[in-house]
Amino acid sequence: MGSTFNPQILVDKLAKLNSSQQSIETLSHWCIFHMNKAKQVVETWERQFHCSPREQRLAFLYLANDILQNSRRKGSEFVGEFWKVLPGALRKVIDSGDEFGRNAALRLIGIWEDRKVFGSRGQILKEEFVGKQGDNSFRIEKPSGFRLRSVGNGLDKVVSCYQVLYGGQLDEDALLTRCRNAINSVEKIDKAIEGDLNSGHINESGCAHELKGQQEILKDCIEQLITVEASRSNLVSQLRDTLREQECKLDSVRTELQVHKT
Repeated sequence: MGSTFNPQILVDKLAKLNSSQQSIETLSHWCIFHMNKAKQVVETWERQFHCSPREQRLAFLYLANDILQNSRRKGSEFVGEFWKVLPGALRKVIDSGDEFGRNAALRLIGIWEDRKVFGSRGQILKEEFVGKQGDNSFRIEKPSGFRLRSVGNGLDKVVSCYQVLYGGQLDEDALLTRCRNAINSVEKIDKAIEGDLNSGHINESGCAHELKGQQEILKDCIEQLITVEASRSNLVSQLRDTLREQECKLDSVRTELQVHKT
């Protein structure tokens, strides 16, 4: 397994990483497959994180989180290696990122401490970063007696889906507007070409260049919309599963209450 690991392949995969669940989970599984090369994986992750664009850094943190959560039952290799590099990565996101990025990083710290991903060391991270933000700027709230269970439960999956949708850089409204504008531009170009044909004055090179530009925009929009569609479809599926689970539990509680009432 380890003999097939190639750092350059990971570099290429990290360059394409985005905040979609599919992108994160696919690369996470690949990294966990090479678990006995955890040191090289994490060293490559750290190197690419620090040279990645700011808008991609949160996806790197989500990837680290997915690797940590899903590799723990197989061994502690990634836990030990990520502990060495995450403080610096978190500091970069919290100190130089936008408000959404800071809050997302702080939520991850809270989750790691809550689930004891790093054991007792998780409290160090929490005190280092959460404490600096002040008591009012960040607080992990949960009802009395409530505790997040295993990473694979319904709530975790729903939260993860929401993070994918709202934790990335895609603005769906802006994307749809851009797509519609490109379609309108193509229609105008078609009409202009038709008018030129009727008049006998054809600016072939200019129309072709403009048409190609709008087609590239449409292609880019479609690719991004496919990602959005997949993420939203996954969220809807998880919400349905969670709803069914809660309905079953509600029926069980009602049945139990009815038994005791009678």
